[in-house]
Amino acid sequence: MEREALAGARLIVSKQGSLMRRLVDDVLASGVDAQVVVEVEHRTSILPMVLAGVGHAVLPSSWTPLAQRSGARVRRIEPAVLLRIALVSRTGTLTPAAQAFVHCVERYLSTRGETAGLAQR
Repeated sequence: MEREALAGARLIVSKQGSLMRRLVDDVLASGVDAQVVVEVEHRTSILPMVLAGVGHAVLPSSWTPLAQRSGARVRRIEPAVLLRIALVSRTGTLTPAAQAFVHCVERYLSTRGETAGLAQR
């Protein structure tokens, strides 16, 4: 669905500074006539409000399975917004726990063919 399809929607949003809130703010700034009806501190409050009929919400795609199992209808917003993340660690020797975490990240990325972005700097 195009972002313009949010016209007329009552929106439940997360606090300022989150990626999903920024997307909603961009949609509103573009002139789409939607209304923010609730701003929540914790994202875990959003889905119950949607299911209670308070309004619609823009959430990360990782919420899709839970939302669908809960009975919500999920639609992808186009164009999609990508969240780029980085793994940051200290330059010295890592603790065994930190080494294990870095290894898990590297293994995950290698299964997705995304190791090119994981370089030591």
